[in-house]
Amino acid sequence: MENKNISNEQILLKVTDLKKSFGNNHVLKGINTTVKKGDVIAIIGPSGCGKSTFLRSLNLLEVPTFGTIEFEGVNITDKSVDINKMREKIGMVFQQFNLFPNMTVRQNITLAPVKLGKLSEKEAAAKADELLLRIGLPDKADAYPAMLSGGQKQRIAIARSLAMQPDIMLFDEPTSALDPEMVGEVLGLMKQLAEDGMTMIIVTHEMGFAREVSNRVVFFYEGIIAEENAPKEFFENPQNPRLKDFLSKVL
Repeated sequence: MENKNISNEQILLKVTDLKKSFGNNHVLKGINTTVKKGDVIAIIGPSGCGKSTFLRSLNLLEVPTFGTIEFEGVNITDKSVDINKMREKIGMVFQQFNLFPNMTVRQNITLAPVKLGKLSEKEAAAKADELLLRIGLPDKADAYPAMLSGGQKQRIAIARSLAMQPDIMLFDEPTSALDPEMVGEVLGLMKQLAEDGMTMIIVTHEMGFAREVSNRVVFFYEGIIAEENAPKEFFENPQNPRLKDFLSKVL
């Protein structure tokens, strides 16, 4: 238990005055936040408010126009930093599953750790089987993505990220492309990851999940963090008029 308390004080990610513009469109207008080890942060807000751009900036899939991002004490916005090396520790799960259609589930999961020299082929195969068991799909190792449901594909995509043994996981609306009956199986897996202590930042429309699983909810509005708080306070006692209006429409 003692270790857990220490790790909760550990700042994993620090974002300072992050700005991102696409031409004259200022999408992020100065984001400041910190993420501690073990945090589960839900990011909500209306479409076009900068949530996904912020998330994609955290591993430089979008290169910030201004500001710094420190990950495990390293300023990853510094041009001298090997961003591919840093990305190995930052798992990313997208709306669309991005699985390789010509590879089996096991091959999809083992590809990156073997290619990057993290695991031998034998170790990676054993890790894949362990992860498939963990996500409840042990019988799908030799299946191809086309044979899977959307919920199964997304769970495989999560397993593929976990195979790299990341220190943080970023989820960009991971259930928005799924049929409603498949949403629960993916959220269930993410809840299990949270309970296991995985640090996660999740852009989501699932308010029940944000309330139940996160330890902090962040409301983006027009490129800024308009409000953030612990879930109970956030949902039951919103302060910002924009947040009040947003919650009145989605709850």
